[in-house]
Amino acid sequence: MNVFKKLLGMAAIAALFCTSACSDDDDPVPGGTTGITIGLKTTGGDETEFIVNREDVMTGEVSAVGEGIEQTGWRFFYPVGKTLFTSGYDDSNECIAYHDNSAGKVVEKGKFIFNNPIEMFGHDGDDTFLGMEIIRTGFSDRQLYFVDVEDAMVTKKVGTRIWEDQANKLAAWPTALMVRGNKLFIPFHKIDSEGNWTTPEPDKAYVAVYPYPNVSSEPEKIIMDERTGNIGANGFSTGLIQADNGDLYSYSCGAVMAGFAPASGKPSGILRIKNGETVFDDSYFLNIEEKTNGGKIFWFDYAGNGKALARIITEDNPNAPWGAYGREIFNQKLVVIDLEAQTVTDVANVPLHAKRYTSPLMVENGMVYVSIETADDAYVYKVDVNKSTAVKGARIIGKTIKGFYKL
Repeated sequence: MNVFKKLLGMAAIAALFCTSACSDDDDPVPGGTTGITIGLKTTGGDETEFIVNREDVMTGEVSAVGEGIEQTGWRFFYPVGKTLFTSGYDDSNECIAYHDNSAGKVVEKGKFIFNNPIEMFGHDGDDTFLGMEIIRTGFSDRQLYFVDVEDAMVTKKVGTRIWEDQANKLAAWPTALMVRGNKLFIPFHKIDSEGNWTTPEPDKAYVAVYPYPNVSSEPEKIIMDERTGNIGANGFSTGLIQADNGDLYSYSCGAVMAGFAPASGKPSGILRIKNGETVFDDSYFLNIEEKTNGGKIFWFDYAGNGKALARIITEDNPNAPWGAYGREIFNQKLVVIDLEAQTVTDVANVPLHAKRYTSPLMVENGMVYVSIETADDAYVYKVDVNKSTAVKGARIIGKTIKGFYKL
């Protein structure tokens, strides 16, 4: 009897240990991961980045302490369907794909190597991920990678220079890769080719139009508009977005704080390319500076129902080049833009903040999550896009959340 009791006790202890230590790895979770996957940047000397999963991002604290998938160096994060791609910028020449393994864990499912940093991203449905290498100096092809989302394998590469002016030492810097039907649209800045990060011709909007999926080495045409400046801002992939009805919308910033040197003399604004067209719509121009008392769009993305969520630099500081990318000037406000009605509404309850990088939005039933960083703290906010209101959520133990994803 004593031996039997001892065996029972040992079995109970083993069962308890396996419940706490083994179930997360071995027991399938119906429906896979729940909650939200986030790209979290920590504070400190190296500001290490992690992929972390959270059941709830609206209460308590969000951190990577004791968990998460550590990333190498500074990363771009880009979701395609239920797959999250992270691409190295300086310390890594790998682009890694993560997904839900259907057993309740986010895991790596594939990766590929690139020669030069891939700094612009797009997709074709949920099946094809697009990434473009960008050479910072000289004149050489920008390599466009076609990647099968299922296995993260490169299926094709196409080289293109988009646009260049060798006599004046200018090249194209892409700010979006937008596939619509049988066309690929690539808006771009005109930037100096010697690595000085100047924008000598910032006063026109440009988009290169290519055939798709058989992308050629040169665009079919380049369209131009003089009502606003170069499209997009450095580091963001949503310089051009698509509404539910197929219309495309671009934003132009032109601010010194967003890296323009010199600043654009044209107003920050939004242009439209109507569904089925490959020209700018002459009847449409949303002047952001008029709507926001001199503000300039730093970033926007589509949030459904004809609306975009945007960050507005409330006042450009000519003495703070690239200042919008730092953590010393907190002058960005969050707004909802009704693209059809051409209205701009401040999101209530969100303080002025700084924001270096924003991954494409995860939209669920008109709700989006954003990371808001002030001089004192960083918090998650849940935004009701249709009501232009927000609720403060979990405190971020780290510098920022780069994006929220549903895998």
